[in-house]
Amino acid sequence: MAGSSFRSGQFLGARSTGVCVSGFQIDLRIATLPPEQVHSHAHADAHFVLALDGGYRSLAHDPVTPAGLAFGPGALVWNPAGVEHRDCFDEAGGRFLSVSFDPPPEARRGEPRRLRGRAEAAARRLVGATARFRPGDALILESLTLEMAAGAFSASDLTEDPAPEWVWRAREVIGDLAARPGLEVRDVAASVGVHPVVLARRYRRHFGQTPGAAIRQMRADRASERVGRGGDLASVAADAGYADQSHMTREFLTIFGMTPGQYRGAFS
Repeated sequence: MAGSSFRSGQFLGARSTGVCVSGFQIDLRIATLPPEQVHSHAHADAHFVLALDGGYRSLAHDPVTPAGLAFGPGALVWNPAGVEHRDCFDEAGGRFLSVSFDPPPEARRGEPRRLRGRAEAAARRLVGATARFRPGDALILESLTLEMAAGAFSASDLTEDPAPEWVWRAREVIGDLAARPGLEVRDVAASVGVHPVVLARRYRRHFGQTPGAAIRQMRADRASERVGRGGDLASVAADAGYADQSHMTREFLTIFGMTPGQYRGAFS
């Protein structure tokens, strides 16, 4: 029904696992409805969604992914409480991390936003921390959720001075070439016509992470989509640009906090 109101922690998706920590409801979910069955709705509380598969559509967009285009895997979206939307995947079965909570008064307004930098990194670590949660881990999850939330409550994810056009082009290049074996920051810098040191400084300033971290993150996001759908790990590693399967495993541990096999099992 259009205009539905969802209670705290309610989402259109089957819950694989989850935990409530310090007022944050953190869940790993799988979308159960095709887009034509997702109607406009609002949530009683504020929430984050980290899309773990591609084809995620949201009101939140930015210059990298303009309105009308679906986000790829790894997009982190912030929806303030009460915002009416129909965020969904292009196909049923999309995996996502949801984090819902009652925000402070100053954060109960505004528009949906795509978050980057430290907020993205914290959200990815939450995937592994939630999947393997054990008694005593509450402080770890609380720290990660607060790190992620800090990105939503700031005035902007970017610095006040506008990012030069070549910085946005550099991010597009990284997105296009992340799966190319041996891709280095100097390759990206050459493609946009700046020195690698200049690229590293300005990229971190405007996106909150180094170009090298962005390459690793985008590579892992693409690999995670195929891993989650049962792809052969050795083939996924080769296609995603990793040196070998062991390399992919090390990167998954760093970025998601668990191995590819554990990632796959978290949604089984």
